[in-house]
Amino acid sequence: MNIGPIQIETKQTRRALRLKESVIASFYEPAPALRARLGEFKLNDWLRAKYWLDVSGLSLYFLDRLIALDLESCVPAIFVNQLRTHWEENRDRCDSLFTELTDLIRALRQRNIECAVLKGISLPFESVPESSLRNQMDLDILVRDSDAALTKDCLATFGYTLDAVSGCTWEYKAGPSGTSSLENLYQVRPERSVEIHLIDELSLATNADRLTRAKRRSIRGELLPCLSAADAFVLQGQHLFKHMCGEHTRASWVLEYWRHVCMRHSDTAFWAEVESIANCEPGAKTAIGAATLLTTLMFGPFAPRELSRWSMDELPAAVCLWIQLYGRRLLLSDSPVSKLYLLLRKEVYPPTPSEHVARRRLMFPIHRPPRVTRSMTDEGLLTRLRRYRYEAKFVIGRLRFHVAEGVGLAIESLRWQRRLDGVSQ
Repeated sequence: MNIGPIQIETKQTRRALRLKESVIASFYEPAPALRARLGEFKLNDWLRAKYWLDVSGLSLYFLDRLIALDLESCVPAIFVNQLRTHWEENRDRCDSLFTELTDLIRALRQRNIECAVLKGISLPFESVPESSLRNQMDLDILVRDSDAALTKDCLATFGYTLDAVSGCTWEYKAGPSGTSSLENLYQVRPERSVEIHLIDELSLATNADRLTRAKRRSIRGELLPCLSAADAFVLQGQHLFKHMCGEHTRASWVLEYWRHVCMRHSDTAFWAEVESIANCEPGAKTAIGAATLLTTLMFGPFAPRELSRWSMDELPAAVCLWIQLYGRRLLLSDSPVSKLYLLLRKEVYPPTPSEHVARRRLMFPIHRPPRVTRSMTDEGLLTRLRRYRYEAKFVIGRLRFHVAEGVGLAIESLRWQRRLDGVSQ
């Protein structure tokens, strides 16, 4: 991927960009306008855009929109049938994840472990009208730090083992390790994954209130503990901004955020509660403001004054500049990952020695990338060789990414600094 500010466009790249913009427009433009826009693209155009639709998380949302507006005939039938097949597969996958989630929550509560479902399945109807349209990879559960050991024991009864720890997030894996690809992106996978998010009651008293404020909500006929409506929105904004400060931001997360705000647009009591919570959460106002600005670039002005006043309108100039320069470009890029986030991270993270070291490692990593497969006790020779081959391809891909994006970032950093100096003057 060329990450420079000037990209030599061919007729095909301009056509591909128009297709992506038409997909985005399908979520807010009326049917007659969309019929004309979508009708210009042929089967090969859609097949070339399939990778972007999948990695952006928009494939099934787009299909749902075509059906709702009776525009399926505007897209080649072969392509629509592919999307329908993925939807059927994703329904099975959502059913499997939901069954696993309800069993885990029931087991945790039986051990008197206070918990709440995060993200994914628990996102409100305002944001995700149908869970089977969302491509969810794992489960997220919030518990108190004091219950971490009990939670680990509970998950062990389901076959989960601790696979990785990142800050207050413990990632557990269970089942045979599989290899992921676009071919099985929507299918039920043999490997299961759960992220346990820990609350440190001693140092983050305000976050402890997040679990205290959790409410039981009916999801698919099951009463599950979920965050309050305002807490769920704050977390949604924080989650989107976290990924903006990382390698990959999915366009579907922006769509879900836009839908959530639009459905709550006139709910002044809701926005007052959101503001109150954001004032107590370190960095929450910046996160929500950045998420709102990025969404505005994608879908046009949409935020109520009660939200934009204390979030988007108070964003640091450097954050606004980064989003305006790179936000839409990254969301519409064919490449799902980029190092441009390091320019943003430098502006929003405190300039501590540890952060300086972390950024340097992210720019020029000298460590081996994390494992993407796990060995099993009864693993045969052929399975092991396949796993090694998959790991090798992953390592080579990451090396290629770091070299190409590292060079591009070095060039873009000089241009970024000139633009930033212009804003500061």
